[in-house]
Amino acid sequence: MSRRVVIADAGPLLGLARIDSLSLLRGLFGRVCITRAVHDEIQPSGASFPDTQLFSHALAEGWIEVVENPAAEWKPLNPGVDAGEASAIHMACLWRDAGDAVLLIMDDRAGRLEAKSRGITLIGTAAVIGLAKSAGLIPEARPSLERLARVGYFIGPSVITAILAEVGE
Repeated sequence: MSRRVVIADAGPLLGLARIDSLSLLRGLFGRVCITRAVHDEIQPSGASFPDTQLFSHALAEGWIEVVENPAAEWKPLNPGVDAGEASAIHMACLWRDAGDAVLLIMDDRAGRLEAKSRGITLIGTAAVIGLAKSAGLIPEARPSLERLARVGYFIGPSVITAILAEVGE
C-alpha cells in the first residue's frame, strides 16, 4: 500500500525554526521524516543554539521522525551535494521506488538539481510558507518571507515574487 512521505533537509528546518514557524510543517503534513545525517546537522552533539529546543520538542512529540541513513552505498552525481542532502535524496529515491508518494523539502540549489535529475518531487521553504497561507495556517505569506530574509536565510527574490503571486499577495 502506498503512503505519502515528506522528507526534509536541514536548511528548510533551520530557516523555519529561525522564524518560529517550524510548526507549519506539522500543520501541512502531519509528519516529516529526516535522516540521521540531517538530524546531526540540526542537532549537532554537544552544541546548543537557539533552535535546539524547538527541534527537541518536535522530535519528542514524534511529528519529526528520524530515520537511519540508507545503508546502501550511494553517491550523488553532483559533488556539491552535502551528506545531509545526499541522505535525504537517497531516502526519497528508495521510498519512491518502493511505491510511496514522496515529497522532498529542500532549498540548496545543488541538492534540488540532484533531486530533480532523479525525478523526486520537491518544494522549498518559500513554497511551504505559500502552502501554509493557502491552507489558512497563516494569514499572510509576506511577513514570514520577509522575516526569513531578516534572519539571513536566502531565498531568491524571483522565488518570493512567484510565491506571493501564487497566494494573491
